[in-house]
Amino acid sequence: MADLVTLISQYDILELMSHHLAALDLLRLASTNSNVYSFIRKSEPIFDRLKRVTLCDGHGLKARQDYKGIYELPIYDGKSADVMGRKMPFDEELEVRVWNRTCDPTNGLPCLKCGINVCEECRFVPRVKFMPNERGRQKQHFAFTPYPITTYVMCFCTACDEKVERGLPFSLSEYCDCDQYKRWICLPCKVKEEQMNIEYLKTRTKVMPGDGSPEEGTWFKERYGEYLAIWCPCGERAPYGANIRCLCCKRRHNLDTWKSSRASLTPFNSDPCYPGIDYDGWGNQIMYPRMGYKGPIAP
Repeated sequence: MADLVTLISQYDILELMSHHLAALDLLRLASTNSNVYSFIRKSEPIFDRLKRVTLCDGHGLKARQDYKGIYELPIYDGKSADVMGRKMPFDEELEVRVWNRTCDPTNGLPCLKCGINVCEECRFVPRVKFMPNERGRQKQHFAFTPYPITTYVMCFCTACDEKVERGLPFSLSEYCDCDQYKRWICLPCKVKEEQMNIEYLKTRTKVMPGDGSPEEGTWFKERYGEYLAIWCPCGERAPYGANIRCLCCKRRHNLDTWKSSRASLTPFNSDPCYPGIDYDGWGNQIMYPRMGYKGPIAP
């Protein structure tokens, strides 16, 4: 009888096996033996083909339901988000959508960053962190967030900006069209983007009081009258009028649309796919039943 290594050496058998494994399982299998590694990982085209037929591992949905990592919720009114045994004093959007759902391992699509299959339930979708009567203010675009205008944006010096523009892949739009609710990205890749954003803000921006001089370079106006000075990743000061680019796709923002478009989500209580709620901000409220959301993830 042939041993496992001999079987894996046959590509047809290896591909058939990959249909029943998650990509992480395939990576762990490759790390068990140098011979197995040579069959799975030595050739990038072969590995790319294998990971395109693997199963979704269900970790994304589990993290959403357990409020783990970047899905964790903030503290409201000095109280922990873990209250009433439901994580929040009110039902929030994604809980209603995914509470009774399960991972759909065989219907995954490739993550736009790493190419590993992730299903609809496990791909990253931002958790809405507003009270029910405020959720209509949540925006789709990265720039349209309740956070400072610098969320997921960056600037380059003139030389680096030209280099970035030349290196962009073909797209029907010359401007960034990232939609944080519709992007097909797995949770680990989204965590890396979060880390990139935090690192850029920490090392390439500086909050300054008062209005910044255009002669010194690009400034972003923040909340509370503060201004944020911006540097290129290479260390040079971003010049005044520099292109404001998406940190994720590196394409330019259309500033007219960025500043004027509302692009709001449907207010929470106006979505017919949700059960009704009688919300009272100063008292008790009627909680949602634990039921699956039947509508689309994005409006």
